[in-house]
Amino acid sequence: MEAIEVVKLKKRYSNGVLAVNNVSFTIKKGEIFGLLGPNGAGKTTILKVLTTLLQPTSGKVNVLGFARTRDDAKIRGSIGYVPQDISSDPVLTGYENLLISAKLYGKTGAEAKKIAEEILVSFELTEAKDRMVRTYSGGMIRKLETGQAMVHKPHLLLLDEPTVGLDPKARKQVWTLIQKLKKETDMTIIVTTHYMEEADMLCDRVAIMSYGKISVINTPTNLKKAVGKGAVILTVKGQLPEIPNMIKQDDSIIIPSADPETELPKYVIFLKDQGCEILSARTRDITLDDAFLKFAGTSVTDTTQWQSTRKIRRIARRLE
Repeated sequence: MEAIEVVKLKKRYSNGVLAVNNVSFTIKKGEIFGLLGPNGAGKTTILKVLTTLLQPTSGKVNVLGFARTRDDAKIRGSIGYVPQDISSDPVLTGYENLLISAKLYGKTGAEAKKIAEEILVSFELTEAKDRMVRTYSGGMIRKLETGQAMVHKPHLLLLDEPTVGLDPKARKQVWTLIQKLKKETDMTIIVTTHYMEEADMLCDRVAIMSYGKISVINTPTNLKKAVGKGAVILTVKGQLPEIPNMIKQDDSIIIPSADPETELPKYVIFLKDQGCEILSARTRDITLDDAFLKFAGTSVTDTTQWQSTRKIRRIARRLE
């Protein structure tokens, strides 16, 4: 049985903005599925539809065999959700936050205490259990909030940008936690992210999203194979000409290539002929960034391209 089935989902906000446009996908039981795209692509809107926080405008949505919107109460009792913004109470201890979450799911007394203790041990937070959450690091807060979402042992865990704003050390702590959950449970996990390395490392399959639509769904490995063998990396001074599939990144350009070793000198000659000065030139293996460019038509870090969708996201939050 599929854990998630979404067919022709649309979500239009009251101001007319179409945040999710005719999206269809399925998620297998037990897999980690990534919604990959920049802020404003529609990832969080989809997640909120799945969690029953938003009503779909049209389309079919089944979560763990339950239908939206008929079975919303059953869906809410079967899932765990960690939103992008901090949801734990900063003036309570980690232990107290877990107790409150357990009680919200009907666990009281000795049972609630046992659940809280087990999560503290499992997520390596025992030493900090009696500290106020405002003293926690970013990685510790994310682990605590994931634990809060799991007090009722959900069959589906939804993580919205779980490492956004975290430093590299904290990000790796969260990655390790997600990999541990994958190994030790049969939960289905959905992760939204705009970090390519995160999606590549964690996800069994990813859906590349842009402007409210899904461009492609596949494994990270297959998506990279579809792009080519590697990429040509050039640091260039001067007015750049148009090059198909070129990604601009700081003062460098990245050009996906099926044969980067052969094509590198050709690009060097071409750019010199166009009046550019080549400061450095190298090749590298293909990455998920390159796959995103191929299938989404733009770089996930291209701020100019995504200004309008970020505005949509701000409007959508005000309307929710």
